[in-house]
Amino acid sequence: MITSNIRVREFFFIPLLFSASFLFSQTKLDSLRSELEECKTDTGKISILIALTYNAGEYSDQINFSKKAFNLGLNVTSVKHKSRSEIVYGSYLAETKLDSGLSLIRLGINRYLKEGMDDYAANAIFVKGVTFEILSMYDSAISTYESLHMMASAKKIHPQWGDAAYALAYLNNNRGNNVEALKWAFEAKRAYTESENLKKTGQVLNQIGIIYDQQGLYSEALNNYLQALDYAIEYQDIDGEILIHNNIGVIYDNMNNNELAMKYYSNGLEKARINNLKADEATLLNNLSYIHLSNGDTVRGMQLLRRSLRIDLTKTDPCFESYPLEGLGSVFIAQGKLDSAEHLFNKALTLAKKCDDILVQVTVLKGLGEVYLKKERYNDAHESFYTSLELSSSSSLPAEMKQALFSLYQFHKKTGSTSLSLMYLEKYQSLSDSLNDQNNIEKATQLAAEYDFRKQTAKMERERALIEQEMSQEIEAKILENRLILFGVCLVLILVFVLIRAYVIIKKNNSRLQYLNEEKNKLIGIVAHDLRNPLNMIQGILPLVEETQKNVEDPYFPKYVEILNSSSDKMAGMIERVLDISAIENMRLNLKAEKTDLSSLTKKSISNFSAIAEQKKVALIDEIEESEGHFSQVDPNYLEQAIDNLISNAIKFSETGKKVFVSLTKEDTTNVIQVRDEGPGISEDEKKNLFKAFTTASSKPTANEVSTGLGLSIALKFIKAMNGNIEVDTELGKGTTFKVLLATY
Repeated sequence: MITSNIRVREFFFIPLLFSASFLFSQTKLDSLRSELEECKTDTGKISILIALTYNAGEYSDQINFSKKAFNLGLNVTSVKHKSRSEIVYGSYLAETKLDSGLSLIRLGINRYLKEGMDDYAANAIFVKGVTFEILSMYDSAISTYESLHMMASAKKIHPQWGDAAYALAYLNNNRGNNVEALKWAFEAKRAYTESENLKKTGQVLNQIGIIYDQQGLYSEALNNYLQALDYAIEYQDIDGEILIHNNIGVIYDNMNNNELAMKYYSNGLEKARINNLKADEATLLNNLSYIHLSNGDTVRGMQLLRRSLRIDLTKTDPCFESYPLEGLGSVFIAQGKLDSAEHLFNKALTLAKKCDDILVQVTVLKGLGEVYLKKERYNDAHESFYTSLELSSSSSLPAEMKQALFSLYQFHKKTGSTSLSLMYLEKYQSLSDSLNDQNNIEKATQLAAEYDFRKQTAKMERERALIEQEMSQEIEAKILENRLILFGVCLVLILVFVLIRAYVIIKKNNSRLQYLNEEKNKLIGIVAHDLRNPLNMIQGILPLVEETQKNVEDPYFPKYVEILNSSSDKMAGMIERVLDISAIENMRLNLKAEKTDLSSLTKKSISNFSAIAEQKKVALIDEIEESEGHFSQVDPNYLEQAIDNLISNAIKFSETGKKVFVSLTKEDTTNVIQVRDEGPGISEDEKKNLFKAFTTASSKPTANEVSTGLGLSIALKFIKAMNGNIEVDTELGKGTTFKVLLATY
């Protein structure tokens, strides 16, 4: 099984030219195609075609777009656009025609250099190095990055200076050349620090932590990881934050602290899923599987490994598949499926060699040795174990050396070579003692504790500052309050005098106002009644107008008739409401009380609003008891209007996806119609004025419906006129329940 040391992930980056095209949507491609059709200049078209190349999902599309950009570049005078089109096309062409592709890249680089455009030339050289990496030509990639570093550092071109050193650190680390890797990582850190590129400074700190981790220097590794984590959080680098959580988990895994390791892995996995970062998710699934496998939970470990393999990373990290393949191979050894294990190990080894990944090769060779040993193919087993030891030793990978030494000890013990087995056992124990140095582990543990303490201290300091600010505000508010009280006392004295005088005047005018109010109500009623006659006449004539439609040639005439019908219906409704309000004001409701089946009436109200509720995607739920005996002496028309108002309000103040419940029950001698919603609720202050006319709550209808503030006032007066009452039970954030109480009949 792959050791914890190589289950880390680095922040490696590829310029925009090689951005993962599958991250972009079809909408982006369509937008770029539209821009291309509207573009009038060749230079503009080149830029758009290159953007299409980056965003295309298939190689055939990428090569097609980049070739079109190249052909346009042949006829432009702009060095920037001509060279860029050559470099982009060359980088994709190199995948099938290496010499032709590299020739185009060199042509673009030389033109930049000739024109003194060093920054552009440096970026193009970096693209050339990445092209070699994609083609698994790692020696050529390293040579290219070294040349770029020499040029960029001499001319202080910081982005490529740092990027070249970072790429060299990554490649050397991947090959197991950790001394060289560390040298280049510090060089990258220097370049990024000088240019104040703090985000990339944090990324290279993570790389330094990886190298220290592989050397078993846990405290130095953790120190760099924690610094990198601060940068990632500060610059909102979610991908970086996830990977550092993973790498810190590896540190705790190495120190045999499975609980903390799983905590960091799980936190990283959750963030990766939320942000749809598939490469990070695959890495963390793979690492979590090792925890479960080491705890003996083979089933869970296998599940996680298979989930990791199902994530397709061929476009962003084609070398990653070797990790879960090795893990599954180890599981198959434990299950006695040696042929399957051998197949998976060989597949992982081929991929690791292609990717020049020494770390994976070392571990896979050890796994193959175990398979051969169980199959009694002793020569093959010894060759695999010994090659694993040589690779780990030459690459300065102590954790892998320890595993290889132990495997050779077991091999010679089984084959009867006692002296050799004892020699390898002594070397194994000596290396284990150095790797498991208690001082190193304690230092790392203390470092992590100090980091947590600093974080907690900073948090407490922020909370203290916030408390002081709140206290200062409270003191200022208290001073202002005292001043207001003093001012209020003076104002009250003035108001007392004014009120006494006003009382006398009001008393004199009260009777006059009462008379005017009565006259106002009469006038409203008269006007409403008088409006009915001409409106009835209009509504009576409209059917005749509709009959004449066929004789009118104007195509808009039917629409005019429709508008007249709609408007007259609205006016009729308005007049009825005015008369209702007028009647309520004068307490002259024309009630026609009769024995009424409340169950049928309430279900009718539910039916009235089912379409409105469905349109708003609010569930209107009928909870009416299917039993006899729900009768009351009421006016059904007025009661239906009151219930309609309660249901309408419940829907109006409910968010999409919420529910409104309507029920009918009997409590002793009272029938209770209940409308309950899951809306915002009503505060105690607003509840006091809930049934007053023209009063609206602070909560607003969720779909911009109109609310006049009259509905509840009218509903309560209707119900009280029928010797009933309305009660309300509400709590902010938990909804509202209205109960209509009516005596049974």
